[in-house]
Amino acid sequence: MKVLVVNDDGPESFALAPLVEALRGRHDVFVSVPSQQRSGTGHGFSFLAPLEVRRATIAGAPGVLVTGLPADAVKFAICGGAPWKPDVVLAGINPGENAGVCAPYSGTVACAREAAMFGIPALALSSMGMDKAHYRAIADWAARLLESGLPPHRRGVFWSVNFPLARPTDWGEVKVCHGSTSMFRDVYRPAGPNLWQLEGTKDPQAIEPGSDDDWLSKGHPTMVAHRADPTDHEYLQGLDWIPPRSIRTGET
Repeated sequence: MKVLVVNDDGPESFALAPLVEALRGRHDVFVSVPSQQRSGTGHGFSFLAPLEVRRATIAGAPGVLVTGLPADAVKFAICGGAPWKPDVVLAGINPGENAGVCAPYSGTVACAREAAMFGIPALALSSMGMDKAHYRAIADWAARLLESGLPPHRRGVFWSVNFPLARPTDWGEVKVCHGSTSMFRDVYRPAGPNLWQLEGTKDPQAIEPGSDDDWLSKGHPTMVAHRADPTDHEYLQGLDWIPPRSIRTGET
């Protein structure tokens, strides 16, 4: 397969090489990543100024370093920066989970969403465990997934995959589930004159049973299907409401 590997952490991420190395002996791999750390930047992109792009060998695979945001790296590769159109885009491995309400903030998830907007199958891979054992296990899982066949997908749908803090040898079966809506308990702490540092944790008591946050806490990897189109079609179908008419300029 032609596999585009992307991330939001840049080329220095310790979690990038295990994924690339697990894939490049079995597939055609191209790597496109931001030139520096861009975690938590969500799905922004650059258009007010040109991108600087440098060709590079990254973890033994050909690739590019893009000055910009994570979605820029994906967009550039798909729009001609890579030597081919990818069959699949793998984003990650992200050090830190992107389950539940983390997903909209995540540059890693934005990479997968960007690919899905182009109609390309994509998975975002994120891990609560942040050591070599976790990264190697996730990379091996991703390689086996590609060999066994991609998960079901339709245009505009992508998968956010999260792995628990538990040791890989203790992982339970992978759970296909819904994302948690449990919001962070956010607090801004003083960090100096006119400086405030955000700190936040998820409330374990507010996590819905059967959600990705719930299964992760029990040692199970999780897979959640996301839509690039954020429209709530189900809600619209049952909506009985008419908005005010627009007012044309000059009307009295």
